[in-house]
Parts: sequence; structure tokens; C-alpha cells
Amino acid sequence: MSTEQAPTGPESGADSGRITPELWWLSGTMAFGGFASLLDSTIVNVAIGPLARTFDSSISTVQWVVTGYLLALSAAIPLSGWAAARFGAKQMVIFAQLLFLAGSVLAGLAWSAPSLIAFRLIQGIGGGLVVPVGQALLAQAAGPQRLGRLMGIVSIPSMFAPLIGPTLGGVLIDHLSWRWLFFINVPFCLITIALVALKVRNVVPPTKDAKLDVVGLILLMPGLSAFLYGLSEAGAKGGFGDTRTLVALVAGVVLLAVFTLRALRVRIEPLVDLRLFRRSGFRNGTLANLALSFAMYGVMIPLPMYFQLVHGSSVTESALLLLPQSIGFFIGVVLMNPLTAMLGARGLSAAGAVLAVVGTVPFAVIDAGPNQVFLSVAMIVRGLGLGCSMLPTMTVAFSSVPRELAPSATSGFNVFQRVASSLGTAVLAVVLQQHMQDRLPAGGPTVAEVAPGSDVAEGLAPAFGPPFWWALVFTALALVPCLFLSGRAPAPARTGRPGGGPAPDGQDTARTDEPAARTR
Repeated sequence: MSTEQAPTGPESGADSGRITPELWWLSGTMAFGGFASLLDSTIVNVAIGPLARTFDSSISTVQWVVTGYLLALSAAIPLSGWAAARFGAKQMVIFAQLLFLAGSVLAGLAWSAPSLIAFRLIQGIGGGLVVPVGQALLAQAAGPQRLGRLMGIVSIPSMFAPLIGPTLGGVLIDHLSWRWLFFINVPFCLITIALVALKVRNVVPPTKDAKLDVVGLILLMPGLSAFLYGLSEAGAKGGFGDTRTLVALVAGVVLLAVFTLRALRVRIEPLVDLRLFRRSGFRNGTLANLALSFAMYGVMIPLPMYFQLVHGSSVTESALLLLPQSIGFFIGVVLMNPLTAMLGARGLSAAGAVLAVVGTVPFAVIDAGPNQVFLSVAMIVRGLGLGCSMLPTMTVAFSSVPRELAPSATSGFNVFQRVASSLGTAVLAVVLQQHMQDRLPAGGPTVAEVAPGSDVAEGLAPAFGPPFWWALVFTALALVPCLFLSGRAPAPARTGRPGGGPAPDGQDTARTDEPAARTR
């Protein structure tokens, strides 16, 4: 029986190396559609103080505007693979955008802290589905030979949006209203829904044979939520000593451990298919991206807080001071394709990790009076390194699986990336809090009472170094899996076996010089 078939939709001529206009449309649409949901992961961070004053609530209550969104987003991601297979990737992109749109409008109209938190949960569920489903659709349509060039486009929101979130949030808070933190999503959602409805077609048709792993759902979603809740509480309280924090962390770890053991043995497709880690490309790409995500997101609190507290910068000023890192990252995105052609995925990702380490060193030894130009150059180098290392690792991870497993791969990849980001944020917040407390004068003010730009605040400057040492170590650890990546993104394995699962020996079996067969 022939494995070739007539082209269907934007994947026509798949693996020929030519990028069709339909693929450019698809990648641009997915990038545009994912921007708002990922922007919302950090845009509200700078508004916690103003929201607490607006609703006359405590910081510990209002911080759930951020934490609740991230928990809902993380809990929804594992459902994306099954939902795309069962109902169709196109249909799920539209549904996720509608849900995110409804949550955004309601959040902008919120009348109290509890109502805002509830509407952010709706936002998070929609946002958690948008990116992995879009990435799965692109991976299916592009094929392995073209995915590298297109992934540089579709990955811009996942890497770039969180970096500019605080900057944009500060501008909106200072010049408009906190409600525009959510209303800004409306045009993104409406345009994306229209483009997907008119321009996008499913590459792999939906099937009723896709079965939901109910037991896995019962284990994974509460486990993931409890674990991330415990991390967020540890970060907010500056340690792991609180009983509620420990209970949540232990419960989360136990549930996730049971899920892991079951996912490796169950015969049906699990909610997050950990068997994909048998593929060296997916394993090394995901592990490298996990370590880099820890380092990238972990400093999102210490970096702006350093400028606000030690130098007395305003919210907008501190946010603008972070722009050099975003610029460096954007340069890395633009240069990814020619640099990959020169160095290969392994060489580029390893070089990027080294650059990120070099760019982090000045912050690890920071004091109260650094040269701002020098710090800006260091942030550009750090952003460039992260861009050059994170995008190739993501491309290799997605390119190492066959089309029909793309939803499972993108779902699993995004789950690990989200957990690593939350873990980095919480752990480095705890490290910063403890070092700041150690440097406060006896009988003096608490950290919250320290006046920005005061002598006491300047004395806290060395406390910001240790979090960056942690980030530096995790960036260096990413070098190990980077060095085991293939020189270029591999083609996916042949899928003659039932279910298209990994080869029995757990190796990537495809040849990179042959086009993958299409499935009739």
C-alpha cells in the first residue's frame, strides 16, 4: 500500500523545504494569536500594588490575580493534546480564543478582587490551550524540514511577550487604567478568530478514537495545581516553612509521581505522554529548554525589583530598563535561521547558552552603583543568548516526533516549560527574600518598609546577586543536553507501528535526508 497521498491544506508538499504562502499565514496567525495569552502571564505583575489599593485588599489576596491565571493556564495545557486530536486543532484554537476573550472582557469589568480572580481563571483556561494547540497545528502542517524556519516566527510570543509584559503593563497603569491590562487582549482575540476561521484548515482530521485519560486527568491537574500553588506561596512568603505551603508541595509531588509511574506503563495514550522522552531529540530539547526557562523566568522578579528598590526607579522606568534583554532576544530570533545553517542546532544552542551565562555574570556580582550602560549591554548579550538557545531546542524537540504525535509533544513540552518557569520564579524569589532579610539592620524596617533609593535600600544591593548565581548555574546546566542535540532538526520517526509511538529501542529512527511519508 502506498504511503503517499494527495496534499491536504497547508502541508501540501510537506518536507519539500519550500514554505508556501499558506504556511506563512498559519505561522503568523499562530504567533499573533498566542501573543496576548502569554503577555498576560507578566503584564499584571506590575499592577499588584495599584489593584490592592483599588479594591482595598491585601497584597496576599490580590497576588492571586497572577497566581490564579498561571495555575489555570498550567492545568489546561495537558488537555490540549487530547482536545486537538478529538475536536480538531482549528476548532480548538477558535474555542480557546473565545474563552480567553470572554475572560479578558469580564476581567476588565471586574468590580472586586474575588471577581477579578475568578475571571482570570477563565482567561487562564483559554490561554493554556491557545499556544500548544497552535504549535501542534504548525508542526503538523510544516513537517520537520520547514519547522525550524517557521518556529522562529511562532515562538516569538512564547519567549518575547513575557519579557515586554512588565514594560507595557507599567505604561498602561500610568497612562490609562488597570482595566486596559485586559481590554488590550480584545483586538488580538477578534483578529485571530477571524483569520483562523477564514484561512486555517486542519492538517490531521479530528477523530472520535482519541480517548481522554481520565485517571491521568484526576492525578495530573490537581497535582500540577497543588505543586505550583505551593511554589507560589513559598515565593510570596519567602520560604518553605509555612504548613499550608508544605502540604501543597508534598501533595503535588506525590500526585505527580503517581502520574509519572502510570504514564510510563499505561497502554492508552496518557494525558502527557512521557514516553516521548525515549526520543533523544525530544528529551534533550525539552531538558535544555526546561533549564533555560528556569533561568529566564526566575529573574523576572529580582531584576525589576533591583531597579525599583535600590535605585528608586518608577514602575515604568524599571520596566523600560528591561528592554535591552528583549531587544537581544529579538535579535536572536531574527538571526536564528542563518546561524542554524552555519552552526547547526547543537552549535547554536550551545553558543547561545554560553552567551547567556556571560550576560548573567555582571548581575551576579552587582552592587549599588553599577554602570547602567554596562548592564544594558549585559542584558542584550543575555537576551541574545537565550534567543539563540531556546528556539533551536524547541525546534529540535518538536521536529523529532511524527505529525500525529505533535499535539502530545507540544502539550508535554509546554507543561514542562511552565513548571520550570514557575519553579524558577518561586525559588529565586525565596533566595532573594532570605538574602535581603539577612542584610537588614537589626531592629530596622522590614523589606516591605524599606524606602526605595534610601541608604538601607542601597545596602540591600548585594542581596540581588545570589538569585542571578542560581540563574547562571541553570543556564550552564542547559549546556549538557544542548551538546547532545543533533546537528540539525531531525525528521520524525516512521510511524508504521500501531499508534505511531516511539521505536522499541527508544531511539529516533528517521533519516534526516528523506521526506516523512504522509498518512492517507
